[in-house]
Amino acid sequence: MQITQSINRNALMIATFSFLLGTILLLLHLIVSWEQIIMIGLFYVIIAIVLNGITFIGLLANTIINYHYYKENLTTVLVFLLNIPIAIGYFLIVINNPFHNTIL
Repeated sequence: MQITQSINRNALMIATFSFLLGTILLLLHLIVSWEQIIMIGLFYVIIAIVLNGITFIGLLANTIINYHYYKENLTTVLVFLLNIPIAIGYFLIVINNPFHNTIL
């Protein structure tokens, strides 16, 4: 599917970056398990919530304004919202870390 609207392209880039950075932080936590990584992760989550919230509001406004691109807008919103259950899953993994102090 071709993404024609720049706000949708930017939102997908933000969602991808958020997913990748969150995954890297989770993997670092599971491998190294430093307390500093948890603090960095919490700081990252706060920044991600603000940035993604602002972007989501922009996506909703774009969906209302440019309703004739409804397929592109709906696809972008759904992909953007996929980060929420992923983030919850990552949080549950950190809270219930089965590898705590067993790797290094």
